[in-house]
Amino acid sequence: MESLAKRMKDAAERVSRDWEDRLRRLVEVDCGTHNLSGVTAVGERFASWLREAGFSVEHLPAPGCAGVWVGRLPGRGKGRIGLLGHLDTVYPDGTAAERPLRREGSRLLGPGVSDMKGGLLVGLYAVRTLSEVLPGAWGEIRFVLNSEEERGSPHTKEAMLGALEGSDAVFVLEAARVDGSLVSARAGVASFVLESFGKAAHAGVEPEKGRNAIVDLVARLSALQERAAGQRGFRINIGRIEGGTVSNVVPDRARAEIDVRLFSAGGLQAATRLLEEVAALPSVTGGEARVEGMLWFPPMEKTEGNRRLAELAKRCARSLNFSVEDVWTGGGSDANWVSSRGIPCLDGLGPVGGSDHSPGEYLEADSMVPRIALLALLMAEVAGDAAEG
Repeated sequence: MESLAKRMKDAAERVSRDWEDRLRRLVEVDCGTHNLSGVTAVGERFASWLREAGFSVEHLPAPGCAGVWVGRLPGRGKGRIGLLGHLDTVYPDGTAAERPLRREGSRLLGPGVSDMKGGLLVGLYAVRTLSEVLPGAWGEIRFVLNSEEERGSPHTKEAMLGALEGSDAVFVLEAARVDGSLVSARAGVASFVLESFGKAAHAGVEPEKGRNAIVDLVARLSALQERAAGQRGFRINIGRIEGGTVSNVVPDRARAEIDVRLFSAGGLQAATRLLEEVAALPSVTGGEARVEGMLWFPPMEKTEGNRRLAELAKRCARSLNFSVEDVWTGGGSDANWVSSRGIPCLDGLGPVGGSDHSPGEYLEADSMVPRIALLALLMAEVAGDAAEG
């Protein structure tokens, strides 16, 4: 593997000399999830680069978002490899002009550099590297670009997963952890809204005629926090509460937004059951309550397939003269959906970066070429394993 690794590293350096300019061209466009024209512009720009690399590219429209782009690059081997990334960011319109790409020492800063424009480029250049060193050694490479990962992919996940069906491995191009680690497992993510309903009344003249929804909600949240403590399948965070209008009115409505992190396949069912039990508790004020929930991402558990890919990545990195580990993280990504369908999946193949979703979001420039070489070598090994199998 060492000889092949050196060839991959040398080729990665050659083919990626313009990566910083291409990163600038991606970051200069406002592409928050709800900015359909901006996401589409970035998608079409990246699709043109895929076509230059030999891919055929199809755009699959979806309601309420910019859809999915699917690039296909056939080879002469047997390995079916998926690369998955997203085009959207969390930033509002105007951010690209306010914070254009800039360099501070070894870091590049700008909206989406880590999450995840840098990762998209790692995928592109890894394919070009592999094509130069081992042309056609795979069966098919599918490069899938999602437009709404930042809100859980509700409209695109079926098209995305359909495009990746049958893959021997899917590599997700989210950034590496700040220490370079890959991601082999992730928490699932769900959100719930718990609402209490009471009766409004004048707080000074006839408070006895009111039913205080805030008091009711606080009691329910206390019960929820107590009952959720020690749960192994999930963890809750009561992140936001609101209620009432002005202080001299008994509030007739209050609501809480609750984040739930899911650690196992049964975590969502257990969390939903607990929230429903809390909503059904007798009211301390005589009011009523209801709860609604939404699954953003199922948990990405460390399956045997994920574990094997992580171990393969560690061996590939060693042959490139650096080391990586694989970790669990509490955030979700499209890797959760892929892994939940039983497809071997490894995340964090993008460059080293951090401070996502903030003005300080950064990418470590020196990590680009090593990560390109790592992904190219990984794809070569997966293709080789498939051919031997």
